[in-house]
Amino acid sequence: MTTMPTTTPPEAPHRSSEPGAAHGRHHWWRWVAGVLAVLLVLFTAVAWYFSGRIASGALASNPASFPPAYDDVGIVAVDDTSVTLSKGPDAADNFGAPGSYGLAWDGGTGQVGPATANPDGTVTRSFELVTGQAPTAGATAAVERAYWLGDPAVTMGLTTREVQVDGTFPAWYFPADEPSTTTAIVVHGQNGSRMDGLREVDVLHDLGMPVLVITYRNDVGAPKDPSGRLQYGATEWQDLDAAVTWATGNGADHVVLVGQSMGGAVVASFLEKSPQAGVVSRVVLDAPMLSLDEAVTYGARDELPGGRAVPAPVIWAAEQLTSLRYGVDWSAVDYLDDTSWVQVPTLVLHGTADPTVPVTVSQELAAAEPELVTLETFPDALHVESWNFDRARYTDLVGSFLDTTG
Repeated sequence: MTTMPTTTPPEAPHRSSEPGAAHGRHHWWRWVAGVLAVLLVLFTAVAWYFSGRIASGALASNPASFPPAYDDVGIVAVDDTSVTLSKGPDAADNFGAPGSYGLAWDGGTGQVGPATANPDGTVTRSFELVTGQAPTAGATAAVERAYWLGDPAVTMGLTTREVQVDGTFPAWYFPADEPSTTTAIVVHGQNGSRMDGLREVDVLHDLGMPVLVITYRNDVGAPKDPSGRLQYGATEWQDLDAAVTWATGNGADHVVLVGQSMGGAVVASFLEKSPQAGVVSRVVLDAPMLSLDEAVTYGARDELPGGRAVPAPVIWAAEQLTSLRYGVDWSAVDYLDDTSWVQVPTLVLHGTADPTVPVTVSQELAAAEPELVTLETFPDALHVESWNFDRARYTDLVGSFLDTTG
């Protein structure tokens, strides 16, 4: 008898008899998910922190007042022509700078020239007393880029009228010595004051122009913005619009707009939005903050330990959170994405060592509007301190640019 071979049934797929194997695979995925969740929380926390830093550094309204805090420098020695200064707790980048500044202390004001460094870390500057009594050794003082401090009628010897723009915003008006149909309007920068604009008055008044140095919302003596924060031209342009109305109502056929730092954003926003933009014949911008996003990114370049830059994704997330928390419309305060507001000859002055607004902002504007924008850079000058670093060149440039206005 023939015996048939037995058919071997197919072998079943091998399954682990160890119950922990599948559990181990699931545990691995849970571990990955947990790590990702922790990283997301950390990322969000860091972005939230930098969003707060944007609010406290860029958006906070802390308007300058006079007298200032006397905490920039200590008076080591002083005589009729020079003063030796030591660093105070709030010494700025310009402590040892080769620029000229205002000096204020309890009891007086003065002006100082470029610094000479001493071996012990102090600096010596030329000194001229302007008001009050000279400081004494041991006193503390403030160093201000606003070269003329206090009442300009006293410190500059110019005829000065205190006026109210729109019945709300205090301003200084400096009438010209001879009749002129062009008025210059000066707009100070972030948390600045009218005294910042007196350096421009020094140039403009000598050109024979009447000059209006304005305040705007959030300034001392002016109303607050409804948000309570700086808006980088998004709302402040309306206050400049009121100033233009005041100027044209007081004899001006044309105006020259001068914007310092954030004041440059206010000027740009006015030119974008105001039906009165056509009366502007020339524009002068000093270290203009024409992109809040670029200024924030620039400010974050060394914010991490070791002087490292905040990563771009963190900055992006922080800006989105800032929009949610504080209502910032980043596109509305970017005046470089559309430069069609530049319609008249524009002079831009910018220090190459500006720690606040990168000079690339001004370079972008000049590249976008090469037929209308002239950019002049000042080597090593700090934020809105081109005048302080080279007063003669600054005066010549602005004078040459404006000498065709009527």
